[in-house]
Amino acid sequence: YPPTVTYSTHHSKMGKAFDDAIHRLFYWLGLKIHRFRTACFLGSIIFTAVASYGIVFLEAQTTMDPELVFSPVNAPWRYERAVLTQHWPLDEQSFYPGKSYQYFGYVDVLVAGKVHDAFGRPNILHAKYLNEIERINNYIVHNLTVPVIVNGKTYEVAYTDLCMTNNWKCFLNDHITMLQPRSKWGNFSASIAEFAKDIILREVNITYPIGWRGSEPIYFGALVGSPHLIDDEGHFDYASAVRLTYNTRDEKVGNISHLWRKRLTDYLTNKEHPPSEILDIGMYHNESLPAGLQDVADALTPKFAGTVTILFTFCFAASVVLMNHGRGVIGIDWVRSKPMVVVAGIFVPLTSIPTAIGLLLWMGELYNSIVNVSPFLVLCIGIDDLFVMSAAWHRTNPEKRPEIRIAETLEEAAVAITITSVTDILTFGIGIFTPLPAVRIFCLYTSVQCIFTYVYQLTFFSPVLAWAAEMEERGTHSLFFCKAIQASETNSKLKLHLLAGSVSRKSQRRLAEERRARDLSEIEAPPPSEVPPPADSPPTDEEQRADSPRIVPPEPSSERTETPTQAPKKTSILKGSGRVVPEESSKIKRVVRFLEDKLDHSDNKDLDPDIGEETLVNKLFREMIGPFLLERTTQMCAGLIYLIYLLVAIAGVLHIREGLNPKFLVRESFYLANFYELIDETLWQEGLQMQVVVNNPPDLFSKEGREGIDEMIHAFEGTYYTMRHNATMLWLTAYDRYLEDQEKDVFIKKPTNSSEWYQRCKEWLIIAGGRTLWEKDTVWAEGEDYKQLRAFRFQVGLRNYRTPTDHTESCKLMRSIAASYPQFNVTTFHEYYPFADQYLELKPSLISNIGMGLGMMLTVALIMIPDWRAACSVVLAIASINVGVLGYMTFWGVNLDSVSMITVIMCIGFAVDLSAHIAYAYALAHGCPKTRAVTALEELGWPVFLGAFSTILGIMVLTLVDSYIVQIFFKTVFLVITFSMLHGLLFLPIFLMICIPETKAKEKKEPPSEVAFDLPSEKEDKSSVPPPDSEEDRSSSADSSVHEYEHVERGEERKEKEEVKNQEPKIKDQLAEVKDQEPEIKDQTMNVDEKVEEQTQKCDEHPKTEIKDQLEEKVEKTEEGKHEDKSEIKDHEQVEVIDVIEDVKDGDVKKESTPDRPVSRAVSEVESDDERRPEKKKD
Repeated sequence: YPPTVTYSTHHSKMGKAFDDAIHRLFYWLGLKIHRFRTACFLGSIIFTAVASYGIVFLEAQTTMDPELVFSPVNAPWRYERAVLTQHWPLDEQSFYPGKSYQYFGYVDVLVAGKVHDAFGRPNILHAKYLNEIERINNYIVHNLTVPVIVNGKTYEVAYTDLCMTNNWKCFLNDHITMLQPRSKWGNFSASIAEFAKDIILREVNITYPIGWRGSEPIYFGALVGSPHLIDDEGHFDYASAVRLTYNTRDEKVGNISHLWRKRLTDYLTNKEHPPSEILDIGMYHNESLPAGLQDVADALTPKFAGTVTILFTFCFAASVVLMNHGRGVIGIDWVRSKPMVVVAGIFVPLTSIPTAIGLLLWMGELYNSIVNVSPFLVLCIGIDDLFVMSAAWHRTNPEKRPEIRIAETLEEAAVAITITSVTDILTFGIGIFTPLPAVRIFCLYTSVQCIFTYVYQLTFFSPVLAWAAEMEERGTHSLFFCKAIQASETNSKLKLHLLAGSVSRKSQRRLAEERRARDLSEIEAPPPSEVPPPADSPPTDEEQRADSPRIVPPEPSSERTETPTQAPKKTSILKGSGRVVPEESSKIKRVVRFLEDKLDHSDNKDLDPDIGEETLVNKLFREMIGPFLLERTTQMCAGLIYLIYLLVAIAGVLHIREGLNPKFLVRESFYLANFYELIDETLWQEGLQMQVVVNNPPDLFSKEGREGIDEMIHAFEGTYYTMRHNATMLWLTAYDRYLEDQEKDVFIKKPTNSSEWYQRCKEWLIIAGGRTLWEKDTVWAEGEDYKQLRAFRFQVGLRNYRTPTDHTESCKLMRSIAASYPQFNVTTFHEYYPFADQYLELKPSLISNIGMGLGMMLTVALIMIPDWRAACSVVLAIASINVGVLGYMTFWGVNLDSVSMITVIMCIGFAVDLSAHIAYAYALAHGCPKTRAVTALEELGWPVFLGAFSTILGIMVLTLVDSYIVQIFFKTVFLVITFSMLHGLLFLPIFLMICIPETKAKEKKEPPSEVAFDLPSEKEDKSSVPPPDSEEDRSSSADSSVHEYEHVERGEERKEKEEVKNQEPKIKDQLAEVKDQEPEIKDQTMNVDEKVEEQTQKCDEHPKTEIKDQLEEKVEKTEEGKHEDKSEIKDHEQVEVIDVIEDVKDGDVKKESTPDRPVSRAVSEVESDDERRPEKKKD
């Protein structure tokens, strides 16, 4: 590997500075939250209650208008419809179907015969079907009523009382009678039967797409579906469906009309008692689509409760810690398990949801049912944060005080949560500025929910974690809030499973302090009668042989032998060196060794002394999963998998489909789905009409003006999406025919000038048979210029109008044709233009949002991740995940529409969640690239996996909702999480090893903050080591220094490291004084040696020489090992010789020490072994 690097060469200085600052900030914040946990918790609850009150405005501020929600704010269709409304405003007393688009009382009904398994749709023109349709129509018109109370009297109001009229006459679907056999048109007397028959044959012409009733045209293209033509004139003998329309007034009787439409809906969509056994009926009215969207929202509500239950169960299981109670019983450790923390972690998103929604409603923001999907996402985001916080908690040292553990948890986890939360907030924040209202509303509410989820992680979850830490410290049962029992306190397996837990950390520390104080109290001066020989007397041979502690086998007798000789002074082992010395000497030697280590190993001061709890999962990722994923073979396979993944994704992107079919906006079980299915089979194939408005008509009498209009009309009629001239409803064609008939029949010549032409045109509109139709297509000037035609319109038949892509392409084509005749100021409009404008806005908005999102993610990553290459790797991973989602959703049947665009924007946030964790951990890890990758996987691999798996688990319930919108969310989120997990756990670590190949050495770890933290004062008292002036002072100083050393080594008081460093000159002087006093201390060990020798002589079964040889052999092995490795001796290798000496004193000695604590290492350090090994003598 290349040389070790530092931040100055390859790392982002901004990222390093920000990382250090945010660590200090959150460490300080953790201390404050622990101290004021009750205030933070109650403040969060109170704020949630106040903000949630805004939900009372939910119904008033909910918008269900699909044109408003699913179409851009500045969409062209809004102007185009306004042109139609301006020229031909709605008049409920002069109404003609299909001529107005701004009224809310219409009802469309499509009727078709039930599908035959072998023959498909039957012929709706058969008598039995037409008779059934006529029966239903008559019932709706005359018998379907709603009660209305006026002045205390109840009236039954029917359709004829509510319908829009023209010349005081309702449109009663007369085309049903025209489609019947002519024999049913009426019963004529014999005197007029022949005359009536002649009129019927000559005047009534039922042809497709335009029929005639006298001189009045009837557009059958919008009344019958999929006809089978039998001649060139347009006669047909088959149709698959018939359309019925009902138009109710809204100005003065709007409430009653609403009730009547609702009653009609209940009648036609009743599945238990359908209106007909042989007909399929689909209906649509202005409130159907909003009702369908609300139906989707209502279906989601119970599923959310199921999601919460599933995630709570999963999180509870993940939070359980098992322990071995002995006697073959393995149960839950109810002290270390954290069910209360799980509840708090789930309540964080649950409280942020009403807080955000209520606050935005307080501010007057609109609400839409599409927002009902966001709680699923916010809940999964909150669960992800829960796992990260829990993992950080378990990585803290359990021996530390609760406030320190909380501070360190926030110091580590809050940084990762901040990165993901900020990116989520910014991702959805970018969506707020899109022109699509549905995307804007959804992103606004979701972004604010993410904000409160992050805030409540600090102010709600962290206080609960602090309480849980205090409970663990006291050994309190995490579920019943009582003191947990120990396995030794009961024989009941039921109690072990329900009430047992770990020993209180606080009790362990207290017992350790009591044991230390008891040991110190046993160190007393020898009695006067047993004064040791002077310090300057030479040691005897026995004393020299007794310089090393001896292991004496137990006496055969069960009773222990008491010796009348002087009680030996207690010995102990020097922590970190394995040196066996008397207790008093041990204390001094501890200080000596501690100071020597601090001076001789100053370059290792950055070693982190904090060791958290080792978990099975950490070990699994460190020793199995991490190394396996980073093997050369695995890396090659991963590269091949990624290549296949990318190629398939690119292929999908190139074949992506656009558009949201309106039938996908509602559930499959909703009645509107049947209407869209029928209209897709019939009228969307052919027959719908598009409005074309000429706002600046030329002189239609002039040849140039007429040729320009004809050319424009032919341009509209000659496209793939329009029918030919026989389907164009144009008043100008009827007027030309009228002039020709006048010249042929009554010899009235055609107009010779423009004024005459317009004069006769206005007269024709008064007397023409189609005047009720044609007068709705022209706008004349008023006053003296009443003969001037200001604007006119005509209708063009549409075909091949089935898919959203057809809607989009047709809309673009029609507008381009209109734009090619600027002299006429042409405007086109169709009722599906709002959806087409949404489709047209999708790609530009998507590209813009993805670009802005990646830019934002790069900025945040560069600031918060201390290596710019790791930050860029995160952005590349996000881009790769987005390409994969867009490509694979094409193969899964998902189109690019406003709903999927929301999820694509959302996937940026989800993708950065998983990738940023791994990249951040890799940037901070030390060692070679492989070690750094394994460390990143060890620390955050399991939380990342749990967060991703819990998200997938949480959205699985969405598969139970039969709605395309909900299915889009499920499919897209599933793809996002799957690809994010694949990138975060496999592709990204390998890529980081390639792009960041340097070995990174540990750096000196500075204290998290320069501020004075609120720590107990007794700890601060131990930070100073005064110079000893006497033997008693030196002992006291040694005690204080030992306590200080142990305290610093545990990492509980990082600030004391700085103080010890500042006192090094003073301590050096102490060191010299202590070394001068060594001979005196060595004399005090003689009594212990004598005691050991006396006990050794009493062993009959195991001779002294045999034991001595064993010890010497172990000493030689230990000394040889020291020459090979001078590294620090780990704590688990230290020998508690003090226990051996105690056993010797009590007569209960053992032949060998425990395997993991070899006595030889201790014996090798005994300084009295000078004569036997003079070359090994130290100090």
